[in-house]
Amino acid sequence: MRELYPLYLAVFVAVLGFSLVAPIFPAYAMNLGASYTMLGVIVSIYGAVQLITQVPVGRLSDRTGRKRIMLLGLAAFTILPPLYIHADNAYFLLAVRSLGGLGASAVWPIAMALIVDRADSKSRGAAMGWYNASFFSALALGPLMGGYLYEQLGLYAPFYLWSLLGAASLIIVYWQVAEPEKIRLQVGLDLPRKEGQLIATGYGVTFLACCSVVLWSGVVGGFNFTMLPSFAAGLGFTATDVGLIYLVYGGSTALFNIYFGRQSDRGSRRWLIFAGCLAGAVCFAMLDAAESLSLVALLFAGLGMGLGMAGPAAAALIADTTCAERRGEVYGIFNTSRMAGVVAGPLLAGVAADMHGVGGAVAVFAVLAAVITLAALLVKDSGETMPI
Repeated sequence: MRELYPLYLAVFVAVLGFSLVAPIFPAYAMNLGASYTMLGVIVSIYGAVQLITQVPVGRLSDRTGRKRIMLLGLAAFTILPPLYIHADNAYFLLAVRSLGGLGASAVWPIAMALIVDRADSKSRGAAMGWYNASFFSALALGPLMGGYLYEQLGLYAPFYLWSLLGAASLIIVYWQVAEPEKIRLQVGLDLPRKEGQLIATGYGVTFLACCSVVLWSGVVGGFNFTMLPSFAAGLGFTATDVGLIYLVYGGSTALFNIYFGRQSDRGSRRWLIFAGCLAGAVCFAMLDAAESLSLVALLFAGLGMGLGMAGPAAAALIADTTCAERRGEVYGIFNTSRMAGVVAGPLLAGVAADMHGVGGAVAVFAVLAAVITLAALLVKDSGETMPI
């Protein structure tokens, strides 16, 4: 696990960088002439590029090595902020966001593959729990820091710090993260498979169900970005209250990823996945009846707990039941599922809200959570494991 700490630090620093500009980006784009429709396209193109490129980039990392590709992705994160600063129209932001999506495809699935490459089969849940904790804790802190920098130092301050943090993550990976040796074994499990087979025989449905868990995580992110401010405004909450909800959600997700990641290495991953999905469905179903800030924050904390229970267990179970030689491709597919949720979430929220109001959007998401919870019942544990 100690060998993974530099990688976790690099993930934290990278996510902290791009999340700095979250509070100001919509206004920044519209000041450059973007309409609301154009803003939606600018936001979604980032995820759309990832949908197209993550699997091919993951395959490439299986053949040519992971570290060099991740360094290229982090280099893209480093040069993005100056491009944003020098943008003179909204259409240029489309190109910049596309580059950002390509850079993200070279970072997140590769980071997950690197972590699983180094973690033995008995500690994969904990390893992925720490990865998710690094991601979500930075996602919780970044917007608060970015908003403060904007108020104190002006519009460009968050972008400059983002560039510095991107460079820092690049340096950390270059000096502290080693390229893993070529893995020649399939996995550390005695599962029936043909040589080079992507998914172990009998685990195809489990793979799809685990991907639905991370898809749900992306859908929740899409809901938070598009509907949470309107939902909060309808209850009379202030912008500071919304920031607090984000902080509670991100902090809860990070902490529970650490705890339940360890638990997933000690017991049934299947039931952790189901319990996490069920907790998320219940919290979303109760959200429409919540009226006080304390109750809304508590429900978002419960939603974060659900993701913390299900996320690392699903990521570890996928590692247990897929080909080690194709992990870049595997986690490319896994992260593509999350980005599908990020793209679909805002679309579902917008259509449902136009038709039935914000409450209708909440109801649609609760139903989706229930469907994913039922899909979790189809998950099959990998059984006994042996270290690679």
